[in-house]
Amino acid sequence: MQVEKRTPSTMGRANKANVLHLIKEHGPMSRASVARTLNMSRSTISSIVDQLINEGRIREGATGQSTSAGGRRPVYLNYVASAKYALGIDIGGTKTIAMITDLDGNVVVRRKFQSHASGTNSMDHILREVHDVIQSSGISPTQIIGTGIGFPGVTSADDGVVVQAPGLHLDQFPATNFFQSLPGDIWIDNDVNMGVIGERWKGAAQGQDNVVLIAVGTGIGAGLILGGKVYRGGRGYAGEIGHLHIDPFTTKPKLSLGDYGPLEQTASGQGMEQLALAKLKEFPDTSLTPDDVSVPLLFEAAKRGDTLASDVLRQATTYLAFSIANIVTLLNPDVVIVGGGVSRVGRPLIDELARGVARLSPVPCKVVLAGLGEDAAAFGGAATVLLKAGELRLTGFDDALVERGT
Repeated sequence: MQVEKRTPSTMGRANKANVLHLIKEHGPMSRASVARTLNMSRSTISSIVDQLINEGRIREGATGQSTSAGGRRPVYLNYVASAKYALGIDIGGTKTIAMITDLDGNVVVRRKFQSHASGTNSMDHILREVHDVIQSSGISPTQIIGTGIGFPGVTSADDGVVVQAPGLHLDQFPATNFFQSLPGDIWIDNDVNMGVIGERWKGAAQGQDNVVLIAVGTGIGAGLILGGKVYRGGRGYAGEIGHLHIDPFTTKPKLSLGDYGPLEQTASGQGMEQLALAKLKEFPDTSLTPDDVSVPLLFEAAKRGDTLASDVLRQATTYLAFSIANIVTLLNPDVVIVGGGVSRVGRPLIDELARGVARLSPVPCKVVLAGLGEDAAAFGGAATVLLKAGELRLTGFDDALVERGT
């Protein structure tokens, strides 16, 4: 890790950031309160506050009561969340969500649109749509400090390259370079990594530094936050849990990351649907037909006692709970969040998985439903921008105080 040399300039930047984040997280507060909390002189704080006011980052608000000894009434300082914005994009195999948030994560504009359009390249189509989102928002691109993009595949976040995204027909795609016309610095990552960052910021993992997000949709993937940081592994492949082996006595040919792995083949949305179709003839009394097999219908049919639906869901949730239990035992997370398209089924799925994990793992862990639904990765893209720009801290206020001086 490269450590920046401690100089008056770096100390000044750190102190300015600390004042801004203190007011953001604990304001409104007076200059005197800021000085006491940060153990800095009032003259230093006044100078920093004046800079932040001139930059539009904070504003003066109401006045408080003077002390019993008299004197000037304190003027309270307020954080201005609308001073800057972040653009988060979740590119899916079928749908894309583009979202602009302010510095507090309030959504200013959101648009969901098809990832593919006839007669044009998908990436060109998405880029045009996002530019239209920005234009229609009324926000100047100069106010947007950066763009974070999640892709449904293997990415190299450091290189800005999508290594492989079969659903988008991308292979070694230079995403950062392609999207450079979007505002600010461009940051990319796997969509599930972006999702777990989003859940940590505004969803079901707020305040937690060890989090596993299990995304169950067409495929299955995991996003990991360990010790407050996203864990991507040695080559960026961490979290490809769709390739977990679920039966040690079954030998199958080695698969590539672009293939459906063993767990995905039985427990993903597509896996459940394919398994139900394959077993239709074994269950002649089922109410399901080849034309109406989907995950929501499987759960509805199981509630009515349909034996085929019950068999498919029993197998899928057993394998999924088995895999999550092993992850819990290995990583000891604070919480496991279940998201993705299949999670829209809601409590029946979560309750079944929670019971299975509690039965199989000796390590206690909460299993909960994702809090942001389909917007998690878009929120994560916006959060990534703010984290990279130093506008957001997620690892605890005290740890973030970098420098103090008089």
